Amino acid sequence: MLEERNRTKILIVEDDQFLSNIYATIFTKKNFQVLTAGTGEEGWTLAEKEKPNVVLLDILLPGSMNGLSVLKKMRENEITLNIPVIILSNCDDDSTISEGLKLGANGYFIKTQANPDDVYRNVMTFIS
Repeated sequence: MLEERNRTKILIVEDDQFLSNIYATIFTKKNFQVLTAGTGEEGWTLAEKEKPNVVLLDILLPGSMNGLSVLKKMRENEITLNIPVIILSNCDDDSTISEGLKLGANGYFIKTQANPDDVYRNVMTFIS
């Protein structure tokens, strides 16, 4: 149990189960403790409760909170304020990318163009 508490935690907020499983597998193999959420509400709750080391966040999510709403809440909350957030989304329009970065995202990847190895390397830049 102690070993698991010392592992780096990543929260993957993604409603596409196939993609979520791909990233969960990659990070599990790299000895991360992986948390997953399929909605914005679930992602926000886990971020606040579990305080992951980094969050991979989709923008288009089912429910009342999209990824930008989750990011905004995280940046307004003292507990989650400094958790690095990397957006991984199919939203590739300039205004959405700009808004995500303005709200405090630490990185932005377009799913269809993202190489999982690049995403992993980017996540590692935030792990001390």
